[in-house]
Amino acid sequence: MVAAALRMTASGVVLLLVALALREPWPRSRIYPVHIAVQGSLLFCFQYALIYWAEQTVPSGLAAVLFATLPIVTAVYASLIFHMERISPRRALGLALGLAGVATIYWSEVVRGALAPPLGIAALLLAVVGASFATVFAKRYAHDISPLATVGPGQLLGGALLGVLALTLDRGKPIHFTATSAGALAYLIVATCIVFLAYFTLLKRMPVTTLSLLTYVTPVIAVILGAVVAHEPFPVTTALGSAIVLAGVYLVTRP
Repeated sequence: MVAAALRMTASGVVLLLVALALREPWPRSRIYPVHIAVQGSLLFCFQYALIYWAEQTVPSGLAAVLFATLPIVTAVYASLIFHMERISPRRALGLALGLAGVATIYWSEVVRGALAPPLGIAALLLAVVGASFATVFAKRYAHDISPLATVGPGQLLGGALLGVLALTLDRGKPIHFTATSAGALAYLIVATCIVFLAYFTLLKRMPVTTLSLLTYVTPVIAVILGAVVAHEPFPVTTALGSAIVLAGVYLVTRP
């Protein structure tokens, strides 16, 4: 919780300073505080609290597969609850293929994760449910609010809530910073600034289900980076899973 709180708070401060420097106009609509409350609590706090906690016991490959259910949950929210999009048979097939492709990429870890604690698995699925709702809510009710006015305040609220969780759950636990951990935290802070600004910018321009497909593409990029940078093996199943992912993404995004 300490790591997640530091990450979100630092990113929120940076983006708030950027907004002040650019003289970003702050929305005065009634939905704005509700929007910030939803994003800050669900997207920037509880999603990361649940993921950070679950990743202590759930293998990262299985975690990626569980989180790859996000496009499917997002599609259900967007079509059945908010009535914003329609799930055609082709799009449904594409969503299923994408999930199957991610499962194929990480199949060995999925099998090894059969003994993962049920609470860790439940936490990851709950993170998906919360993050999906926050994203569809933003698309439906906060379309006119700028990304900078969303991300900075939302992350500050999320960081504050994570800080409360840290004081509650991590009380008494030692904190040791090494050069590696400090570098990783700095990288994540910068990435969190850039990624969520890009995410909410794209959310204004793309269908919400299409945007959620990033959880299918991320594992493909991860295994390619692992092979190229870390010289990790690239087995046939990984190549097959990547091809299945791309086929699913194509079916969902094809005009």
